[in-house]
Amino acid sequence: MSGGVVAADAIRVRVPFRRAIATASGTWTHRQSWIVRLWDAGGAVGLGEAALDFDSGESAAELARLIRLAVDGPAGGGRLPAAAELEAAGVPGRAFRCALDTALLDLRLGAMPRAGGLRSVAVNATIGFLGLRESAAAARAAAAAGFGTIKMKVGPERDTAELVERVAAVRRAIGPRVRLRLDVNGAWDVATARKRIAAAARCDVEFVEQPVAAGDPRDLAAVRDGSPVPIAADESVSSVAAARELLEAGAADVLVVKPARVGGPEAAREIAALGAAEGVPAVVSTLFETGVGLAAALGVAAGLPSVAGRANDLAHGIATADMLESDLLVRPLQIVAGRMIVPEGPGLGIALDEDALRRYAVEKLGTRR
Repeated sequence: MSGGVVAADAIRVRVPFRRAIATASGTWTHRQSWIVRLWDAGGAVGLGEAALDFDSGESAAELARLIRLAVDGPAGGGRLPAAAELEAAGVPGRAFRCALDTALLDLRLGAMPRAGGLRSVAVNATIGFLGLRESAAAARAAAAAGFGTIKMKVGPERDTAELVERVAAVRRAIGPRVRLRLDVNGAWDVATARKRIAAAARCDVEFVEQPVAAGDPRDLAAVRDGSPVPIAADESVSSVAAARELLEAGAADVLVVKPARVGGPEAAREIAALGAAEGVPAVVSTLFETGVGLAAALGVAAGLPSVAGRANDLAHGIATADMLESDLLVRPLQIVAGRMIVPEGPGLGIALDEDALRRYAVEKLGTRR
């Protein structure tokens, strides 16, 4: 091991969603991820989580290989890979880097007093791709619970009229004061995006997230050009380098930054700083991780830089723990009146529920068993 770490393990967990999450890119029935634990010589433990997107394909096998090499490596001693090595491994490398950087951060912060930063952050409620009445009912319930921002999953609608009808129903349900954003998950082409965004604009939409597929920043820039609604990049923000390309192309009004996707808290903060320098705020979001990944994302959200001299008041997409059967934590992260509270304990401020970890574990690797 290295960096003061003397032992490590990794547990692959499979936690079902309470209700399947339908999006334009597919339907989620469970969250599969790796919980990584690192121990120092004093016995302190740091926690991290490695998670992949819905359609992980070969990336899942490569992520398992990288983890196995690190925690079960030569002679069982393992070696924590450097950030540059993991970046070179692409998507699975960045997922593993997120887990390692989070666990190392947890260890480091656990040995020092808590620094500054917000004590709570605004979070949005998320509505999956539901029917008209179900969408309105879910939005009404979220607003009644104190959420000031609602995010709707859209994209698979048959036509523009169906989209507008559903968005309008949600807007009526929540009233004029609650913010409403749309998440397309890249389902539209440029022409469709322009048409549907213009039609939905009458419903007072805060921004539209990833209206076209990731890959070419010019497509997103083409949608943003002349759009009556701000455009956010989500899946396009796949790394620090990708975020730079988006900013250079003038492709986004908002950067949606997922630490699990971009390489962890440090990479997420770098992206937020790049955006802030260009007047583009960041929204921190997740890949429906367990409480470990959510705590890491919460820490990033609580320390975001100001943009153009103003604090970032956008709600973050990290209020997803209750979508899972278990968040794997002894004490769930608290949400009060639409704001997530930053835990006051050492490190990330969380502790694993060992019984839940055993219940949902499907594989375990490592030098400490």
